[in-house]
Amino acid sequence: MNVCERIDLGTSNQTTLLSPTLVVAMTIFIDITGFGMIIPLLPFYAETFQAGGTALGVLVASFAIMQVIFSPILGRVSDNIGRRPVLLLSILTSLASFVLFSVANSFVILLLSRIVAGMATETAVAQAYVADTTSKRERAAGIGRVAAAHGIGFIIGPAIGGFLSVYGFWAPGFAAAILTLINLLFVLLFLPESLRSKEPMTKIASDFNAGYLRRFVYALTKPLIGAVFAIFFIITLAFSAIPVIAPLLGAVFFNIGALEMSYIFMYIGLVQVVLQGFLIGRLTHKFGEESLIAYGSLIMMLGMILMPLLPTIAAYMVSITLIASGIGIMNTTIPSFISKRTLASEQGVMLGTAQSISSIARVPGPLIAGSAFEFVGLVAPFFVSAALLLVAFGLGCRVLQVCIKLGK
Repeated sequence: MNVCERIDLGTSNQTTLLSPTLVVAMTIFIDITGFGMIIPLLPFYAETFQAGGTALGVLVASFAIMQVIFSPILGRVSDNIGRRPVLLLSILTSLASFVLFSVANSFVILLLSRIVAGMATETAVAQAYVADTTSKRERAAGIGRVAAAHGIGFIIGPAIGGFLSVYGFWAPGFAAAILTLINLLFVLLFLPESLRSKEPMTKIASDFNAGYLRRFVYALTKPLIGAVFAIFFIITLAFSAIPVIAPLLGAVFFNIGALEMSYIFMYIGLVQVVLQGFLIGRLTHKFGEESLIAYGSLIMMLGMILMPLLPTIAAYMVSITLIASGIGIMNTTIPSFISKRTLASEQGVMLGTAQSISSIARVPGPLIAGSAFEFVGLVAPFFVSAALLLVAFGLGCRVLQVCIKLGK
C-alpha cells in the first residue's frame, strides 16, 4: 500500500440516534470541563499543605508522566477489546481522582489524585473512536470537533471551578466528580462500540509483553509517521513555553496582570475552538493535511518571532492569534494524518503513542523557556522556540515532498 494513501479502515455504518462523533465529543467536553475546574486551584490547594515550589512541580509533572506511560497502553488495549470499555474505564479512573481531590487532607493524597488522573487518558482513545466512525474525507473534521470540545471544556471548567472554590477546595472536586458520573452514564446510554475491524495487529503492537520501548520504537519507525511524530514533539515543546513566556513578556511590555492574562488565554482557547470545530474540515479539503502540517509550524514560528520584536499590543495579539491558529491546525491534522496511515487494528496504539510524545514534550518546555527568559534575555525563549519550529517546518516540507512524489 502506498505510504501516503489515505486509507479508511474500520468505518462504522451503524445508525444511532446521535452522531457517534458528537457523542464522543460531548464525552471529552464533560471530562475536560471537570479537569479544568480543578487545574487552576492546584497551586493554592498545595499551599494549604505547606508545599513549596518543588512539591508543586512534582504535582504537575506526575500527571504528565502518567500520561506518557498510559496513553499508548490504553490505546493498545482499546485496539484489542474496543474503545467503549476503555473510555468507561478512563472515566471511572477520572471519577476516582476527583473524589481523592475532594477528600485530600494531606499533600500525599493530593499527589495521589494527580497520579490517578494521569492514568485516565481519553484523548487517544477518543481520536481512535473518530477514526473508526468517519470516512477518510471527514477524518480531520471529526478529530477537530473532539479537539474543539476539549478547548470549550478548558474554557468553561476554570470559570466554574473559580466560582465554586469560595466554598472550599472540596467543592470543585465534588462538582467535577458529579460531572464525571454524568459522563459515565452518558457513555453507557449513548455511545456504541466503534471497533469493527477483524484485521490482525502486527506482533509487536499486539504483544502485551513486547515492552513499552519496543512498541514505542515500532511506532516511530513506521514510514513517514516517524517524521510526523518528531514534528508533533517539536511543536508541542515550542507551544508549551507559551504559558510561561507570554505572561512574562506581557508584564514587561504592557504591564498585563493576572486577570488580563486569563482573558488572553481564554482567547487562545476560543481561536482553537473556532478553527478546530468549524474551519479545519474546509482547510484540509482545500489544502490537504500534508500541506497544513508543513505550514502550521511556519505560522507558529512567525508568531514567535513577531511577539518580542514589535512591542505593541496589536502585534502581541496578532502573534497570539498566529500561534493559537498554528497549534490548532497541528493538533488536528497530525492525529488525522497518523490515523489514515495506520491499520484499523492499530489506531489506538499509534494515536496513544502520539499523545505520549506530546506529554513528554510538555515536561521540559516550560522549564527551558523560563530559564532562557531569566538567564539569557527577554527574546531568547522566543527565538529558541522559533528555531525549533523552523526544524519542524523543514521536516513538514520533507513529508509533503514525499507524499507529492508518491501520490496522495
